[in-house]
Amino acid sequence: MTGPARLRGKAHKSFALVFSGGGARGLSHAGVLRALASRGYVPSAIVGVSMGAVVGATYALNDDWYDALVEMDTSGFPATPDFRLPGLTARMRGLWMALLAARDMYFGWGVGARTETWGRRVLSGLTRGGNLEDGRIPIHVCATDMLTGTRVVFGNGRATDYVYASAALAGILPPLVDGPYVLMDGAYADIAPIDVARATGAQVVIAVDPSQPENAAGPKNGMQAMLRSIEVCQYEHANLRFAQADLVIRPDFGQSIGTLEFGHKRHCIAAGAVATRRAYAEIGALLDPGKAERMADSITA
Repeated sequence: MTGPARLRGKAHKSFALVFSGGGARGLSHAGVLRALASRGYVPSAIVGVSMGAVVGATYALNDDWYDALVEMDTSGFPATPDFRLPGLTARMRGLWMALLAARDMYFGWGVGARTETWGRRVLSGLTRGGNLEDGRIPIHVCATDMLTGTRVVFGNGRATDYVYASAALAGILPPLVDGPYVLMDGAYADIAPIDVARATGAQVVIAVDPSQPENAAGPKNGMQAMLRSIEVCQYEHANLRFAQADLVIRPDFGQSIGTLEFGHKRHCIAAGAVATRRAYAEIGALLDPGKAERMADSITA
């Protein structure tokens, strides 16, 4: 057999999945796919942003997508300073890491620039070096053009390139220069491209939001006020976009997980599966033929 195997499931309405970003938390999308598959639900298309693009493209292009994501090499991701660790030595180490990151960001593209080659190699392995249009289902990858500040959607072309662009965090990784575009993380322009999923012709759109509650403590200085204002803007933008989906699945991670804390990847995958199982009734009402009508009849009987 050449190319990815075709997927088969039970009869149900067609549905597209929208996978947003979240870094390590975005691996919860793999748990969502696994839980849907266990009920025979097969998506007709996936729209991915950032880590959602990584998971979606791997699913579409790699027969062993689940094991590939679980075993994904994360050794090259840059470490993040953790000032929560006790002890003066640990805190000084965190401060030194933060200063090095600031240097790399000011004089280059960021602390992850030196791992770009490694990262592309990982993505190529996950997607089997394929093109987006070769997937077993349509996969659309969204990135942000940093020149115009607009969303750019790719459904064709080398998956490694466009998935990398969709996940290239500003201040950490270099952008992808592609023709007229300077491409970086897709979440900057659109964290949940529901309209792209609708345009695939799917009857139902289900989105997955792996964000976590923001710090709601009141700011005590100008820097905290600035960061909090950015959080508020992002939160409201996300709410407006996710509200356009027919259903939003929100994994509960039970703890704070940073964008680059990939040591928690199995925990994140499990959280996605649990959240999907808890939503089985809602998913069934949306996707199973005649189920909504039968429920309505039982209510009026």
